[in-house]
Amino acid sequence: MSQMQEEGFAVVGLSKVVRNDDPAAIGALWEAFHASDVRTKVGADASEDVFCVYHDYEGSFMDPYRMTIGYRATLTDAPEGLHIAEVPRQPIVTYEVKGPQPQSLISQWQAIWRGDLDRSYLADYDIYDAANPEAVSVKVGVRS
Repeated sequence: MSQMQEEGFAVVGLSKVVRNDDPAAIGALWEAFHASDVRTKVGADASEDVFCVYHDYEGSFMDPYRMTIGYRATLTDAPEGLHIAEVPRQPIVTYEVKGPQPQSLISQWQAIWRGDLDRSYLADYDIYDAANPEAVSVKVGVRS
């Protein structure tokens, strides 16, 4: 775990309001992402790595929030059917998760939820390494 200041950026992708107590809705968004051609719609500007952004929290991690799965890009207009998630400049804590996915990632998020981080609930995100599907960076926004 390490803490640093992260510059803001945008992720363009599929998006839906979900809750952590409804894993079926989260799984359905991932299925839709894998069945779609988001990267082609985003175009040459798309990152290689997949980003999953958790944003527009209605409270804590137990309340509804928006989940956007896509690619880091500099687009200012979302292609049809896609959403732009703005990740603000903020301090973040990073966890490197290695191992079988999604089990390793789920375990890490459960540990974060049980922990005592002073979370900002502005935006959190995961970065899925395109070169190594078992490596995910978890970035959690915290208060400064």
